[in-house]
Amino acid sequence: MNSKRARAVAALAASAVLLAVGGVGSAAADDGIAPGVTAQSVFETTGPHPVATAVRTNPCQDSVYGMLQHIVVHALGNRDDLTCTQAFPYGLDSPIGVNTYYPADIADLGAAPLIVLTPGVIVDAGMYDAMARQWVSHGFVVVVPHDFFNSLAYVPALGLAVALSADHDPNSVLYNRIDLGRTILAGHSAGGQASQQLAAVLPAVAAQIDPALQLAGVLAIAPGPLAVGALITVPTLYLTGYNDFVVPDFAWVRWWQYDQTVGAPAWIANARGVSHFSPVDGIDNYLGEGTAMAWLEYLGFGDERAKQFFVGPDWLLPADKTFYSVERNALADQLR
Repeated sequence: MNSKRARAVAALAASAVLLAVGGVGSAAADDGIAPGVTAQSVFETTGPHPVATAVRTNPCQDSVYGMLQHIVVHALGNRDDLTCTQAFPYGLDSPIGVNTYYPADIADLGAAPLIVLTPGVIVDAGMYDAMARQWVSHGFVVVVPHDFFNSLAYVPALGLAVALSADHDPNSVLYNRIDLGRTILAGHSAGGQASQQLAAVLPAVAAQIDPALQLAGVLAIAPGPLAVGALITVPTLYLTGYNDFVVPDFAWVRWWQYDQTVGAPAWIANARGVSHFSPVDGIDNYLGEGTAMAWLEYLGFGDERAKQFFVGPDWLLPADKTFYSVERNALADQLR
């Protein structure tokens, strides 16, 4: 018994020395991220905020069209079942609309950053329900505009218009609760190209739309080809997938999007084991979700832990084992 106590005391003493020498514990907590830690392990977790939305989803296989997509994505590696709304052709509701999600405790938060999330082509906005809820749980307002094709700038512009209207409507729960100065455009596939299209024109006209409106940046997940990086003037992260044969990392997402983004800081990261359809899989199954969340936290809140993955000479993303390859451009190199 005495020997056990002696060993316990020795262990406690050693721990105290480690905490005092070299800053172990205090410095790690302050600095946030240890070398070798992945963004997925830190930021993939659900945030503290409950989610409020009027959106209702059901299994996509409840409709014939949804069943076909369900079969395709599972054949290509997705694990979780797709979720859909009743928007046509998955149901009889209008194919055009905007799904809105926000923190249920937003009255206690002040103003929350805005994310406009545009879906991929010919898919239902409900397939991004889990992603939208994840982002809202971290303190964002998320709008998901859709018109089934989801391929051009007017789709995210529709989402932005609905958010602006809610922020200015005294009868809305979001009245004066959206921080328009921290607006982020995000999109997957066709929605990624549409987000870039709007990002190319929005900064020049934002003040005319609303004096408070500012575009903080873009998250382009496996974006379609109809966008040009040379027109982008805000920080942009391109997320690609090593197993993506629809938008391969070596194609247009590099040639005329990332490689041509010369007017703004830009990053591109190619995740192992990620296909084109992984973003509509379960949150735990999309291996780029943690990095997407880190990027949003960095843009929306200036989160210092998230910043470490993207900024500075010792930025952490290149060592993140989630990725096959990671790059950033010269303007991103200069950020501190």
